[in-house]
Amino acid sequence: MQNNHPSISGLPLVSIVIPCYKHKDFLKRCLDSVAAQTYENLEVVIIDDCSPDGSSEEIARLIQSVSWESRFPNRTQFYPFTKNQGAHAAINYGITQAKGNIIAILNSDDTYHPQRLQLIVKEMQAKGCEFAFSRVQYIDADDRIVTESHPQARSYFAAQETIRQFPSVGFACFTYNVSISTGNFVFTKELFNRVGHFNNYLYCHDWDFLLRSIVHTEPLFLEQDLYYYRFHGKNSFESLGSIGSQETHKILTAFISQIRNSLPPNRLAPSPFNWPDLFELFIHWYGYDKLNTSG
Repeated sequence: MQNNHPSISGLPLVSIVIPCYKHKDFLKRCLDSVAAQTYENLEVVIIDDCSPDGSSEEIARLIQSVSWESRFPNRTQFYPFTKNQGAHAAINYGITQAKGNIIAILNSDDTYHPQRLQLIVKEMQAKGCEFAFSRVQYIDADDRIVTESHPQARSYFAAQETIRQFPSVGFACFTYNVSISTGNFVFTKELFNRVGHFNNYLYCHDWDFLLRSIVHTEPLFLEQDLYYYRFHGKNSFESLGSIGSQETHKILTAFISQIRNSLPPNRLAPSPFNWPDLFELFIHWYGYDKLNTSG
């Protein structure tokens, strides 16, 4: 991996892409968690998707502070959209502007553990991985841990606890978005160029990108609490749930069609080529054989 800042020897440049929409109240905590990263070679790319709540002004104020500029000298890009384009468009634009060979996404209402990128990049390099995500903890608007008390948080946490039960991480990803959120994604720019942009889904753009990625590479799952997902009453899953089933059907149909028609580059990916007997049992068990994948 190329090092874009030679003064930080041996560390690949990581671009943290932060899409924002109406999260003014959480921006300082989000950016503070970026500034607190123990990993040194970072740049930050922030995209505000035409927020009506003053988020752009708040971002500009925060990144102009002395402390921010001393932590990220000439390594912050900020793009305020003049028209709302959706989360997928904000993420895609940020990635195309990023200079790093590794992309880390952070949703603007969430936060990172201070050692997140140091630990993930180290493991990615040691194991030659192109895509990684970690275990997630869940917080409320006041930063209190709600992993055990919030029903949806319990469900999400339980889903990640099942990952080790599957024959591969890719199989776990096939059953559910066990990465939980785009903000939990860390991947190489080269992988993004092969997989393609995030698609225009309101609810499942993260799972769609994850499934398309596992065709190419086996994900790395770090069983450490390195990402903090915030429940604050205005999360997208709460307002877009009715759309989720439609999008889920569409992305699963496309994924199954792809892996049935050609040998995936990832030799651990769930497919009839890699797992000839297990694959058919698996899709029958999960009811995926009822999907119309003939097209």
